Amino acid sequence: VLASIPIVSVLAMMWMNHEGQSAEQIAGFAKDIVWFVIPSLLLFIVMPLLIERGWEFYPALGAGLMTTIIGYLVMIQIMEKYGLAS
Repeated sequence: VLASIPIVSVLAMMWMNHEGQSAEQIAGFAKDIVWFVIPSLLLFIVMPLLIERGWEFYPALGAGLMTTIIGYLVMIQIMEKYGLAS
């Protein structure tokens, strides 16, 4: 359970609160994070598939991370196009 907690996001929201950001700004940040969960899942789809197909761990991890980065870039474009970013 602890490993599944998005610790970086939680720490970022705590820091935003500490810095005096409004509750609305923090809520907007949290909503934006939801959209980035989708491309982050690519790592957990691509990497195991590659390992099952005989890839070594580090090349599969690298390919999974690259897929995730590309997913983030695509998601940013989609969010900007449809006005989903706050």
